[in-house]
This record gives sequence, C-alpha cells and structure tokens, in this order.
Amino acid sequence: MTYKGVHYHVTAGDVCFVPPRCFHHCYCPTEVVTMNVPSHMISTSDLSVLESRIVFPVGEELQPLIQLIKSEVRRGPDSSSLCYLFYFLYCKLIENNESPSLRYIREHYNQNVSIEMLAQRENYTPAYFTEWFKQKTGYTPTVYLRRFRVEKAKELMLNGQYSLLDIALQVGYNSHSSFTRAFKETTGRTPQEYRSEMMRQN
Repeated sequence: MTYKGVHYHVTAGDVCFVPPRCFHHCYCPTEVVTMNVPSHMISTSDLSVLESRIVFPVGEELQPLIQLIKSEVRRGPDSSSLCYLFYFLYCKLIENNESPSLRYIREHYNQNVSIEMLAQRENYTPAYFTEWFKQKTGYTPTVYLRRFRVEKAKELMLNGQYSLLDIALQVGYNSHSSFTRAFKETTGRTPQEYRSEMMRQN
C-alpha cells in the first residue's frame, strides 16, 4: 500500500484506512475486503487519529468482528448489517489508538476542559502541549474542542425533541449565545440556520 509516497505493509491482521479524496495505490496478492465508507460516517474530529498511521493492527478481541464483517460481505456487499459492524470496528479503532488528551476530550467534552488539564495527561507543559497538539491534529486544543462539541451538537440535532438550548448544555456550553457563537465560527451558520437547512433536506 502506498499513500503520500510512503509504503505500508498490510497483513491479514491489519485494517488499513485510506483518508477521503487521497490518491493511493494498493497491490494485493491475496484476498482482501475493501469497503467504501461514506464520508458522513467518519467524524472530522477522528481524522487526526486515522491519518496519523492509516494501518491499524486488529487485536485478538476484535478478530471475531473482522470474521463477521467478512461473512457479511460474502452474503451481500449491500447488507445493512455491514454499516453497524463497520461503525463498531471504527469506534474501537479510535478508542485503542488515540492519545490520552484526545481520549479525555472525547469522554469529557461536555465539561470544563482546560489546556493545563490536557497537557498533564500527556506529561507536557501547556506551551509545548499546544504546539504538539496542533502538529498532531491540525488545530489548537481550544479549536479542536470547539469543533468536537459542534460535531456532537449536529448529532443531537438529528433528534428533533431537543431545543437548541438543551443541545448547548449537553455539549458543554452554558448559554445559547456562547453555543451560537462557537457553532457559527465552526460551520459559518448559526445552529438555527443549520437545523432549518437539515429539515429542508429531509
């Protein structure tokens, strides 16, 4: 497997993730299962983890899942079960490969998260951590947290029962105005505009 000029050797016990819109070349002398994953199934906040190595060894605990995916592919590549099986595998790969600070954001994004708190988990000073984090993810910790919260807010908007204030509180903002400001800085639209557009599309 060649990606961005780097050659990767993918074994039978690995999963290889090729980021969207990226040219790549793959030579497979043996049987391989290839899945074209829709971009909406990949969270933008996870791309830094997935693009950091692209080849992930699958631990023994996930081997039964891999066998189940292969079985479903043989039964029919359009099987609806494949979507759920892939998503479970995807979540496990992220959990097993993300850094302590990214894991902390994932688990505590709706709470008060400080740079000092995140730096401590990586055993770095706050100044060094901020630079390291930006090189790793492409964003400062503050911007990454904001984007992660907005992604979670978008997911909650799919459930029409929540008001925008409810969603703001659930993703870590203590007011409608701070949520609106963060959402617009990230998406270019207010939460209300985004929800209205989403409803028109559906």
